[in-house]
Amino acid sequence: MESNYVSLYDISIATLWLIILLVITNSRSRKVDGEIRKYYMRNVLFKFFFAIAFAVVYLIYYGGGDTTAYWDGAITLNKLFIESPSFYFENLMSEPSSEIFSKHFNVETGYPPGWLYKEPEAWFVCKIASIISFITFKSYFAATIFFAFLTAMASWRVFEMIVKLGTHKTNIAALCILFVPSVSFWCTGISKDSLVFISILNLLYFVFNIMVLRNAIKLKHVLIILLSIFLIYHVRSFILAAIAAPIFMSFGARLTKRYEKQFLTKLLFRSFIFLGGIFLFVQFFSSSFSAEMVAEAELVQSDFTNNQTYTGKRYEISNTDASPAGLIRAVPESVFYGIYRPFIYESFSPTLIVNGIESLVLMILTIRFFISKDLFSKIKYIRKEEILVFAFIFALFIAFMSGFTSVLFGVLVRIRAPLLPFFFLVLTANVMLIENKNNVEK
Repeated sequence: MESNYVSLYDISIATLWLIILLVITNSRSRKVDGEIRKYYMRNVLFKFFFAIAFAVVYLIYYGGGDTTAYWDGAITLNKLFIESPSFYFENLMSEPSSEIFSKHFNVETGYPPGWLYKEPEAWFVCKIASIISFITFKSYFAATIFFAFLTAMASWRVFEMIVKLGTHKTNIAALCILFVPSVSFWCTGISKDSLVFISILNLLYFVFNIMVLRNAIKLKHVLIILLSIFLIYHVRSFILAAIAAPIFMSFGARLTKRYEKQFLTKLLFRSFIFLGGIFLFVQFFSSSFSAEMVAEAELVQSDFTNNQTYTGKRYEISNTDASPAGLIRAVPESVFYGIYRPFIYESFSPTLIVNGIESLVLMILTIRFFISKDLFSKIKYIRKEEILVFAFIFALFIAFMSGFTSVLFGVLVRIRAPLLPFFFLVLTANVMLIENKNNVEK
């Protein structure tokens, strides 16, 4: 399908939406209190810049890609709605099939990219993009900016939460959550990565808003949680396991912190959490969901390894056995690759250079973390802080899955992007701030 991504019409609509969203941002920033106000507009502008850069790189440097394919699919659905609203909603509610494809799409509506339509997860992104295409009047860049705004708002919620929890200085929290370049590049455009990242941040914020900040449960918040779960399930289902496990462990950290001075009670709670974690781990690997995830990992890894249409720099995992036992043996290597690669000397391309620099920064911060004099104090306090427990376990899980399945660096940097803010949080946790906060609470 042919799409005119950069026309006078497209740029005009995108400019109009840019103005509208900046006006909304300026209005909302005035309601933000304290020293964090200055980051509100900067966060939105940062996301807009990298979202536009993402769109331009794929249009000019690559001549198109999955992001433009998602948009092409969205526009076919947009045209299908005009021709037959009932067919449109049938598409939204159905899995892709050859019968629906031949019945619904024609020369007038255009045809979605065949390779994309065959993949339910990719077609689901088209469905979401098609909804946005109505309010952006089929403008590719306007939709890109709209996705970036959603990412900016979700990032801001988590940033505000980190500030309230008091585990980091405000400027450090802003750098970790709001201003990681590669995250803003890969997770702001029209893509799976954006939908997943937005959903992760919203799910984390509203669960912690209830569980840790102890705010009242509102119907709107419950609906956002359910919507986030729905989106993640349909795009990258394994992410749900990556979120559920650390939330369980962080909840355990909260319970044990209440009984810090009661040794036996604290020991009982920790034993319960530890045994509960083992039980969930065993149940997970014996469940049908685990079997599906393992099969998906094996399929993805085989596809990236053997399919010659996937180009770019590759890396190899020494253990490629995708059985449950094989996955466990592959954990150390996969986690290391998922966090620290591509190395700086492997990143000399427009879409990888920033990732290489960030990997170098992560290595430096990791070394500083382990050679610091207060190492054991840091570990102790990370174990006590709910958000840091979540961040650490979540980062390891995403690192493993991305490192094991990606094979291509270009795929690795996209799948691992959601872990970066959280791993940066762990490495930059300020023990003195946490100690001061605990003293105030006492």
